[in-house]
Amino acid sequence: MFQAFKYALALSVALALPVSGWAFTAELQSISPEPQLDISDMMGDLPDRVAIAGWILDETDIENGVEYTAVFTADEVPAGVITPGATLSLDTPPVWDEVANTYTVQFVPTGMKQPTGSDSPENVAMVALVGVADTAAGEDGPPEEMRGFWLSTDVQEWALIPPSPNQTTPAFGFSLTGPIDETGSMTVFMPDGIKDLLSEYSSQDLEWADMAVFDGDNQASLDITETDGGALFELSVVFTETVTTTPTASSKTVTKTLTVQKQLPISLAANKTKLKHGKQFRLYGWLKNGQRNQTIAIWRKQTGEKTYTKVNTVTTEHDGYFDQAYTARKTASYKVKYRRNGKMIESAVTMITIK
Repeated sequence: MFQAFKYALALSVALALPVSGWAFTAELQSISPEPQLDISDMMGDLPDRVAIAGWILDETDIENGVEYTAVFTADEVPAGVITPGATLSLDTPPVWDEVANTYTVQFVPTGMKQPTGSDSPENVAMVALVGVADTAAGEDGPPEEMRGFWLSTDVQEWALIPPSPNQTTPAFGFSLTGPIDETGSMTVFMPDGIKDLLSEYSSQDLEWADMAVFDGDNQASLDITETDGGALFELSVVFTETVTTTPTASSKTVTKTLTVQKQLPISLAANKTKLKHGKQFRLYGWLKNGQRNQTIAIWRKQTGEKTYTKVNTVTTEHDGYFDQAYTARKTASYKVKYRRNGKMIESAVTMITIK
């Protein structure tokens, strides 16, 4: 559904590769306090318009939340910055000095989650500067309207999904790959320009309040905070089988695709989609525009049945949220319905599979 502008970290002391040249030119000038080890030359081949610096840090600095400051020179202001293994803040956002052509990034290291048995260290932080792509020339990457974005996360492998007029549903987002069953975090700031671009692509006048975060095809969160000049997204990412790429038996990681797009009139998702007989799962969703105290009907069609049967009703809470727990007995499809102004609104189908 989406094309990803991907960077996969190839951090390996045994297989260190030189950093390739890039069309977007940036170079680290200083970092303070002094890290234990600079690993910027261990990143492997990088895509165009990406410049990365990385370090192994003192574990006590991570435990104590010590703030680091990295200063880069660049040939132009980056589209944005991504910091695997570190957090950024609205209070101290990245700053471009147009006189000195420097880009200053202040971050607090968190360390990086690694799969069980991985040889890669956890006390790692990186700063990746991403240049603007010439989308008019067909280049993949962040458009000019995305300039000013930043993302911080505690997982090492990410892919940027910029918006495109060719998308069925215009959206922007990221995919994250992390250790199975671990919970990662992601904080993203996006400027108003990207919202305006989505409005142009969708031929609709969108506001941040009209949008939601999607996990794959499922609307998963309304946790979008409008700020001065843009919006902030703070998400927990659970790397389970409710992901767009289901892990194989030998895999130690899974991938989640998280996008921001227009809210659905009514949504439905599940915290688990594949589980054993007798285990519990939770269905949840939102009614658009945060309407509370509204009655939502839950419908189910089990294996062998030809039609859906209403199994329950729930009442929306704050922000139009609703949820309901069930015990898995048979593989079944679920959907929810809501009557508004005499018209029945229906969600997409969510499948629960018994393993």
